[in-house]
Amino acid sequence: MRSLPRRSRRTHAGPSRARRGASLPELLIALVVLGIIGAASVRLLISQTSFYDVQMKQRAARNVSRAAVNMMLSDIRMVESTGGVEAITSTSVTLRIPYAMGMACGTVGPVSVIALLPADSTVLANATPSGHGWRDASGAYTYTNGSVATISGGTALCNFVNISAVPGGRVIAMSPALPSGAAPGDAVFLYQRIRYEFKSSDVLPGRVALWRTVIDTDTHEELAAPFESSAHFRFFQFDRDTSDVTATASDVRGLELVLNAESRYAASGESAKERSPFRTAVFFNNRVN
Repeated sequence: MRSLPRRSRRTHAGPSRARRGASLPELLIALVVLGIIGAASVRLLISQTSFYDVQMKQRAARNVSRAAVNMMLSDIRMVESTGGVEAITSTSVTLRIPYAMGMACGTVGPVSVIALLPADSTVLANATPSGHGWRDASGAYTYTNGSVATISGGTALCNFVNISAVPGGRVIAMSPALPSGAAPGDAVFLYQRIRYEFKSSDVLPGRVALWRTVIDTDTHEELAAPFESSAHFRFFQFDRDTSDVTATASDVRGLELVLNAESRYAASGESAKERSPFRTAVFFNNRVN
């Protein structure tokens, strides 16, 4: 038997296609485009970072002014206008600031009995009495300057004149006594002498800070910094609706605080520090009409 010839098996591949790569000009164009996009992205990032840095420095400067205002307002608004301002300059004010108020029950010898209204216990504990003020029936205030000693007690005298301590208040015996003209029911307050001033900072050497000093104990506290050298006080005098740089202490009815603050550091790429000009007026609550 004759064997049949084997069919040759051939694999017929399709026509081969050579894969074409990017040419050198195309690569150069792509690199140029990518470079342009990258440079633009970097510039945008730097610009946004600088803008954010400036905003943060401006916010820091504003926070300096706000911190100073918040700390001063509660003190200044309590000042009595006919004798509450002791001394003033454009960079310093010395005030008699009430921290406890009440009514007179009467005087026995060298001691006056006072029914105090409720007051913050921390303020009372930390206050340094510099004297007391008494308001007569006509509305005039008389100040007795000097160290004040107080002890609890004397409720019998207050009960005798039908004055009771309100809830949260207390009755004290105070010396030196009130002036002879004081009558039961007259308003009385204890005060401490406080000085606010702009002077050199301890926290940031070479910069200006706002300081608070309790005069009778010579206790200094740096409240806020830094400020520009232009930060100062202006004064509203009686019957004037504009503030003055100079005034007579007895005529002052309010203060204008020129709190020109600045940032601690300059923003990136800048030489000057960010500024936050700020002004606010504070009028005394206990002013004479």
